[in-house]
Amino acid sequence: MGRKKYGGRRNNQKDDEARAARKAARPPPSRDDYQSVDFNNELYEKFYKESGLVPESEWETFWETLKRTLPTTFRFTGSKNHALSVVATLQDTYVPHLRDLVFEGQPVDPPAPIPWYPDNLAWGTTVGKSVIRRCPPFKKFQNFLVSETTVGNISRQEAVSMVPPLFMDIKPHHTVLDMCAAPGSKTAQLIEMLHMGEEAAVAEAVKNDREGKETAAPAEGEEGVPAYDRGRPTGLVIANDSDYRRSHMLIHQTKRLNSPNLIVTNNDATAFPSLIKTSEKLATGRIRNIYLKFDRVLADVPCSGDGTSRKNYNVWREWVPHSGLNLHLIQVRILVRGLQMLKVGGRLVYSTCSMNPIENEAVLASAITRCGGNAKVRLLDVSDHLPNLKRRPGLKGGWKVMDKQGRWWDSYEEATAGPSSGEGWQDREARMVKGMWYHPPEDENGRIPTEHTMRIYPHLQDTGGFFVAVLEKLGEISPTEEEGPKKKPVQLEQARKEQASKKEGNGTEEIVAAAEPKLVKGGDESTEAPVLAPPEAQPERPASPGKRHLDDIDSPVPDTSAPKRPKIEETAKSDKPAPTPTPQVAGPRQGRKANGQPAEEPFKYLSPTHPVLQEIFKFYHISPHFPQGQFMVRNAEAVPTRAIYYTSPIAKKILEENDGNKTGIKFVHCGVKMFVKQDVQSPEVCAWRIQNEGLSIIEGWIGEERVVVAKRRETVRALLKELFPRWDVDENGEEDEGSRGCREIREQVRRTGMGCCVLRVEPGEIEDNDMEVEVGEEGESFKERMVLPLWRSRHSINLMLPKEERNGGIVERYWRGSLMTMRRLKTRRIRIVLFKRIQNLMLLRQLPPLMAMLLLLHQWRRRRGVLIWMRMRRREGLGWTTRRWRDNFG
Repeated sequence: MGRKKYGGRRNNQKDDEARAARKAARPPPSRDDYQSVDFNNELYEKFYKESGLVPESEWETFWETLKRTLPTTFRFTGSKNHALSVVATLQDTYVPHLRDLVFEGQPVDPPAPIPWYPDNLAWGTTVGKSVIRRCPPFKKFQNFLVSETTVGNISRQEAVSMVPPLFMDIKPHHTVLDMCAAPGSKTAQLIEMLHMGEEAAVAEAVKNDREGKETAAPAEGEEGVPAYDRGRPTGLVIANDSDYRRSHMLIHQTKRLNSPNLIVTNNDATAFPSLIKTSEKLATGRIRNIYLKFDRVLADVPCSGDGTSRKNYNVWREWVPHSGLNLHLIQVRILVRGLQMLKVGGRLVYSTCSMNPIENEAVLASAITRCGGNAKVRLLDVSDHLPNLKRRPGLKGGWKVMDKQGRWWDSYEEATAGPSSGEGWQDREARMVKGMWYHPPEDENGRIPTEHTMRIYPHLQDTGGFFVAVLEKLGEISPTEEEGPKKKPVQLEQARKEQASKKEGNGTEEIVAAAEPKLVKGGDESTEAPVLAPPEAQPERPASPGKRHLDDIDSPVPDTSAPKRPKIEETAKSDKPAPTPTPQVAGPRQGRKANGQPAEEPFKYLSPTHPVLQEIFKFYHISPHFPQGQFMVRNAEAVPTRAIYYTSPIAKKILEENDGNKTGIKFVHCGVKMFVKQDVQSPEVCAWRIQNEGLSIIEGWIGEERVVVAKRRETVRALLKELFPRWDVDENGEEDEGSRGCREIREQVRRTGMGCCVLRVEPGEIEDNDMEVEVGEEGESFKERMVLPLWRSRHSINLMLPKEERNGGIVERYWRGSLMTMRRLKTRRIRIVLFKRIQNLMLLRQLPPLMAMLLLLHQWRRRRGVLIWMRMRRREGLGWTTRRWRDNFG
């Protein structure tokens, strides 16, 4: 079979002139205009060519790869079973149509799985945007990606960014800390690993509960856990970021996973507060606190991001050698603090999206040395893990350090020898520290095996540049004091002022750059680059998407106007809890804090005997074995007003023990929204409906009295096609289109009564004889079980789903990615609206102006009456259809 050909070269001169004019008017280069980037940076090329990091035989390939656009990669998210079903949709429905394609005379490769990622859950494509826009098969593929990304089934993530979590070996009972988590792609991976195998385990627990059987023996980490909670992970993921806005980006990224085992915090990672796990009162009357230690820690630290040059054009324009020097101490502090909070025997993964040894091997050598050497912390050799991932071992030591002027230095003593060392000596004394060099000792036992780390170069597997190291804590640590630069920032500022007063604007080179580096998070969506020149020398331009500023990050050459952060050596010299910083969490909300950030609402748990919870459990016939003490609200009065959240037992313990400014931790998010208050028509109906986010957690424990089971495609299609389909017949015993689609569940809905209930879609044989279906679809059964919230009114029902899920996710999931089916769900309504508008326009043009004005006024009043009536019906919990609309306002 030959290749399908799309596109073609146009010979229209006007089109060519128009394209040339548009090209000339384009703004500065962006991600969409990568070909216009100037790939020339002498210092950048000199640094990596002369450093010897890449073998000379591979240099040309390495350098040319850096100049190519990075492939688009994405990962399938959610539980493993669900992710595999979405992968099957991609493989069976889209990939076959993308093979053997030719676009404008060039063969186009279809999307392919990333070879080293487990279970083919990560894919990539090298196809450019122009092909996607103009090639019909790829356009459909793009629509699939957009739809699945909207509902959270696919996460856009750079390939190398997926690597660090795969080396953490997370179990369901582990407590995990992500120290620099935003924007959240790696955090999502950690959550998925924590919930691995949960579905089958919970299903078994529910089955045993209903049959009255004994639950199986508790698994590892489940000792002391009640039987009803077995199967769910007993661990916890704490995701932290120092930037308040980025912490909310993190919430958006992880919220779709609906995990009650997630806490999001907003604290400085270099001095992350120790969290109280439990507390007990001693005989002396004093309170003894037991602090939380983590089984796993991910330190994906801020870095200069010189490995992101394939997606971040600022690297080519702005990279300078000292961008990595300014971040070295921050990275060491974060790593040391992470090792302090790690359990003995626990594992920490350190990663950056930089290839600079100053930010990688030098940080590890410095931190391990401060923590007691190989006897306390060990670098693990994981070269046998993920064998299909091509990588290079880390450097053993002996690297050189380049200064601002592009000169190499073999040792700290040589670089900071004072004026005799040459031009820029004051800048070197202010930026450089001894830990940036590592010369291995002759004693092999005392040498830190930095070659056990991983260097991922772009030319090995067409990725970005990345660095990963896996550490294991062997014993309790007491870090030594940090060795800072020779010239303190205050001295440097004084020297700069003295020199400035002598220059009188003669144009001589300044000693110190005034700007700090911007940060690039390790391989995720953020693509920030270092700021390389003083602010006055930088042209004003729009900020790159997702920029992360360094307003609150300590630097060897800080802005004297910015408040300083507590240094790690002052706050965490041992495994004892860090001193409490300025209190950040208050009881009731009080507007905005002094730093301009909004105050977070407190987390208050409801008593199991709370009347609202008792009403909910009674209405939904929830099993008494489901935990009633893990529901909370977000207000200081602990009154359920709008929403009720559900958390895991360990999350509840952490939130309660650390409330009230005990530790200085700032909690931003926790819990899954389980119940939302709804206006009801009758007092007998429970005003709290089940939210779609929390339905998967509680649905197995809901009584059959509030469950409606559907197996036919026609039923689900009817519920998606109309917002409020009528479920019963009218007073004349006739059915409309909506009620015909609900025949299967009509008696179940009648028996259920008004209010919220659960629609359980079960796999089964289907007969679609009276509905338009796709070829090959008729007679097929649903491929997976789904549970959806349903609201039952007197005469209508409504799927309580978000717009994105209703319009895209459910259709893709049920109809195997058929976009035509999704369009048909809206076709009839759109056609009616368009037809009526055209009719009205034709009528108005034929009428005299006065009559047309009166008719418009009549239509407006009629429309206003319809809107008022619709609001009234919705307030009463009732649905509406076009037929009843005509009956009332015909």
